[in-house]
Amino acid sequence: MKCDIHCATKILTIVCGGLIIALAISRFTNLSIEHPQQFILTIHYLWMGAVLILAEFRFAYIHQKFKVLTSYFGRGLYCFFLGTLMISAFPPLQIATAVVLFVVGVIYILMQLFSKKFGWSAEEAKNPYQIPTQNQPNAYQPPYQSNVNFQQGGPALK
Repeated sequence: MKCDIHCATKILTIVCGGLIIALAISRFTNLSIEHPQQFILTIHYLWMGAVLILAEFRFAYIHQKFKVLTSYFGRGLYCFFLGTLMISAFPPLQIATAVVLFVVGVIYILMQLFSKKFGWSAEEAKNPYQIPTQNQPNAYQPPYQSNVNFQQGGPALK
């Protein structure tokens, strides 16, 4: 199987997301009542690592709620931001994860900036992680259909 730069960044992003979650779980053993900010930061690690992994697997809900993750540039900024959060503590594995996130973030940003050199169209570079549309067979379907039209005020607002 041939693995290009897109495949390599995808694998590294999934591995980093898994490491972020594993490090967050391991941080729960060292938390104390005197440091509530560490508890909040650990919760952030958990959900941000999960969002990173789910975005790589193209979950429609994640792409609808976190639109920034649908472009290489947005994903690069997200990885870079996660790297800055991870470098706040000093265990060696956490610093290594932060460095890899910095590198992956820079690669994603460069992929966006030099998309023509990679042979991608401008639209493909803006939204490489498109979710299926309603015309496609695997399109995202909401779990229920609501009869309330919130843009026109709905029954509760009249």
